[in-house]
Amino acid sequence: MLQALRSLGLFHRITFLPQPDETGGVRLQVQLEEKWTLIPIPVGGATSGGSVYGGLLLFESNLFGWNKKFFGGAFGGNNGWQGMFGYIDPRFLASAHSLMLRAGLGTENVSSKTWEGTLLRRYEKTKIDTGGDITFSVGNGFGFGIGAQLRDHEVKKDYDSSVNPPDSQLYLGPTVTLRYQDLFYGPVLVYGVTYILRYERGFDLQSQDSYDSFTLQAQGYLPLWGEHRLGARLQGFSGLGIPAVLENRVSGRYLKTVGDDVFSNTVLMGQLLVEGIPLHFSWGAPTLVLFYEGGIFKDGSPGSGDPYYLAHGPGAGFRIYLSRVAIPAFGFDVTYGVSTGKVYGFVNVGFQM
Repeated sequence: MLQALRSLGLFHRITFLPQPDETGGVRLQVQLEEKWTLIPIPVGGATSGGSVYGGLLLFESNLFGWNKKFFGGAFGGNNGWQGMFGYIDPRFLASAHSLMLRAGLGTENVSSKTWEGTLLRRYEKTKIDTGGDITFSVGNGFGFGIGAQLRDHEVKKDYDSSVNPPDSQLYLGPTVTLRYQDLFYGPVLVYGVTYILRYERGFDLQSQDSYDSFTLQAQGYLPLWGEHRLGARLQGFSGLGIPAVLENRVSGRYLKTVGDDVFSNTVLMGQLLVEGIPLHFSWGAPTLVLFYEGGIFKDGSPGSGDPYYLAHGPGAGFRIYLSRVAIPAFGFDVTYGVSTGKVYGFVNVGFQM
């Protein structure tokens, strides 16, 4: 019962009070103290490479008291701005299945470079990404999801060909997701495993081209002594025929041991970490994190044959968790890239961790 209540993410304090009844049995009284469900969340961050962004999200984790979730907000920085909103129904039509609808729009200034810092392309784009998924629970932690998405990325035309701006793209296509999750919820940290494999097909609405992409996320956390945990994470992305305008940023999202402006259509990384809780407070707890990560990626250098590059190195940081909020409130990481010989720093607030 305790794990089921914690998994909802709605309660700050859960207390069980067994009481004898008039028949000689025991009546169990459960006292629940709800977390803040409608909260404004500052979102932001900065990197040692000069990227700075900030904004505000409004997150409702118990919409109308029906355990529905809604988020919306906007943030911006020196690389553009983005607005987003989403709706999540974890018990769609009173079933064990879930529904997620999402939409986002904004602008982005892109300076794509090799991992050594050579400029590949520079451009600015306006983007709209919207879609939805229904995930069917098939029991024992397994889920199967189907959905659709629309991606419209329009590149501004006022860039000289010498900086290799990509073409604009408009895609519509299906998505398929396989998921397995088996989690144990502690007072602060979460333990267990999560595996997600996602496939998407993008049909070009402006020509005959299309692309296929695969996204992998696998992570597991084991409890050590006390509430500390040992973790491992594997994350990857591969786009077959994906255009340059849809390439993923490697730094931060995947690897923290490369510079800000590396984009790729193929990346695979792994990370080992230890996270400990030195102290508890009434408002929550700080945690200390030590990790080592490594990964390979392509940087799409023209004429290079798309070689793979290796980045790896150690890192350390901390997180601050608030007991009334289900996500880390603040985090900081510093890493050393063995392949580049440089030190990188990341500051994150709210959802951006």
